[in-house]
Formats: sequence, C-alpha cells, structure tokens
Amino acid sequence: MPGRPRKYDGPVKRFEAWIPYDLYMEMSEFKEKAGLSWPDLIIRMWYVFKAKEKI
Repeated sequence: MPGRPRKYDGPVKRFEAWIPYDLYMEMSEFKEKAGLSWPDLIIRMWYVFKAKEKI
C-alpha cells in the first residue's frame, strides 16, 4: 500500500522548536484562519523574514 504522496520536491528536514505558549497559540490561530499547515506557515514566515532581511 503506497504512503502519503510527497508535498515537497527534494529532501526535507524535520526540526523542533521550543517557543512560548502564547506565541504558539497566536501562530496556531493564524494557521487555522489562513488554512495553512504547520510547514506552510513556517515557510511563509521564512519568506517574510528573508524579504525584510538587510544584507
């Protein structure tokens, strides 16, 4: 029986992050309102960070 199809091309990496609970709740609420998965939320956050980063 085949597993779940891959969502992303190429290699992926799982990571853990310890964050304050109130931040987790705020992220969770935003994730639900936007209809995003946790990986998609993190990727979106990364793109926003990279767009604002000054090199």
